[in-house]
Amino acid sequence: MRLSDRFYAYFWQGYGNNCNSYIYRGEKTVLIDPGHILNETRERCFDILTGSISGDGIKLEEIEIILCTHGHPDHVEAAGLIREHSGARLAIHLEDAFFLEGLEQRLAAAGLSKAPPLAPDFYLQEGELNLGLPEKAADTIRVLHTPGHSPGSLCFYFPGEKALITGDTVFDSSIGRSDLPGGDFAALGRSIASLACLDEVELLLPGHMGPVRGAENIRRNFDLVQRMFFG
Repeated sequence: MRLSDRFYAYFWQGYGNNCNSYIYRGEKTVLIDPGHILNETRERCFDILTGSISGDGIKLEEIEIILCTHGHPDHVEAAGLIREHSGARLAIHLEDAFFLEGLEQRLAAAGLSKAPPLAPDFYLQEGELNLGLPEKAADTIRVLHTPGHSPGSLCFYFPGEKALITGDTVFDSSIGRSDLPGGDFAALGRSIASLACLDEVELLLPGHMGPVRGAENIRRNFDLVQRMFFG
């Protein structure tokens, strides 16, 4: 689904669990959160995603960077397959790298010993990720460290699109879980409060459920979840 000249969204609509995936076509083509290969209800999530991407006229070989908001399987399991097809570089926050190591072990135990490795090519930290030539600095992503759902959870802000990808930190009228390994409810509250202070966000793209559109609706959504969950 094309959202703008540069943004494509793939909102999960199956029965079982899987994340939303996004593609940004800037100076480099970036895939955010490739999701499951096969979920708990045996839905072929990878095939569904790649079919949808192809339907938008994008070839897997065009993907140059894979960014993961965090390391849970429903967001990263297919990353190795995407990298195998495209040669893309895979990135995640260092504090969530242990999830990828554990997932590789579980896939091997399930008989998928030939599954592509999930070791990151580089680690992300808070700051600016420049997609273009260093001297131009025209196409950047603001990387925001937002722990709480997991220790290395990240959000990505695209200034040119005024779009914020929030992973499992905050959704439409809800928030991510904090009761999984490495979760921290207090840290999640601080992360959401920090995101609520961002200026010029007109499109909020979460890891699950649908988007929140319009600056005023996004502000109201942050106010709502802060009142509901954090008092």
